[in-house]
Amino acid sequence: MKSLSLKDVKFDERGLVPVIVQDWNTGKILMQAYANREAIELTLRTGLAHFYSRSRGKLWLKGETSGNYQRVRRMLVDCDGDSIIYVVEPAGPACHTGNYSCFYRSLEGFENYDELRNEIIKYFENAILIRKTWVRDQSQSSYEYVLNPITENVPPPSPRVMSFLANVIDSITTDDIDKVLVPETFGIPIATLIAERKGRPLAIIRKRDLGAPPAATAEYYSGYEKGTYYIYGVNEGDSVLLIDDAISTGGTFESILATLPKIGVNVVDAAVSMSKEFYGGRRLIFEKFGVIVKAPVLLYLKDDGIKVRISESGGIKELFGYA
Repeated sequence: MKSLSLKDVKFDERGLVPVIVQDWNTGKILMQAYANREAIELTLRTGLAHFYSRSRGKLWLKGETSGNYQRVRRMLVDCDGDSIIYVVEPAGPACHTGNYSCFYRSLEGFENYDELRNEIIKYFENAILIRKTWVRDQSQSSYEYVLNPITENVPPPSPRVMSFLANVIDSITTDDIDKVLVPETFGIPIATLIAERKGRPLAIIRKRDLGAPPAATAEYYSGYEKGTYYIYGVNEGDSVLLIDDAISTGGTFESILATLPKIGVNVVDAAVSMSKEFYGGRRLIFEKFGVIVKAPVLLYLKDDGIKVRISESGGIKELFGYA
């Protein structure tokens, strides 16, 4: 990447340049402020974000009062040289309201995701329905497996759809977690995106023993498979966001949620990309554990095929029968 010197920065008639602040870990925009030459020099010298307050007419160090300092990792200059990005590691919320970012509100009437919704619906209209042998219990003989772009990457989904789903899940789940936890394998792609947006480590529950002692093991029974989970990457006292690609019968979540409390790990929130509502897994998990598994994509199996509902609230109303 080409580097510029401070003399290449174009300050306005007031001697100021707008500064966008971006989180180094999550990529999210945190705030917008202004800096003069002295503020940028101080930022370069100290590694901490300095700005110039137009209302108070003086320099200010972010976090000097609140303790929410921003350690600057990169400084980027736009093509015209008249705006700057501080890429920072924040020590706390960026906003004076206590919100993580100053940009915590959307402009009414602008958000329109119809095109993305239609793209997701088309994915499932064209999905292949595979019958697998039912192994969970003796209640039925076959399991309806939906081979689709979002959970199996067949065919690969568009990046914008995966980003949309990750953004929805990020917005409807808590940030107050230590880790994102996911059972392998199909849940890993969406969980990776969520962990990045949350700025938290990703812990993976494995289907095989890696050799190192796991925190715990759990037997699981989904609709079409059974086996042993080896739980790695979590410790007593951790609060986790449990993520998976999909929920159908609820067997995966059931085994994990029954095991984690035994090792002192608290599941504070849970979400999946897709819920097969016709299997009732979300209802089972709520009734047994009190955990609401949020799902932006809800599938219903009808006589004429798969029907899809997109819920940006995570299907909470649908879970409780209010939709």
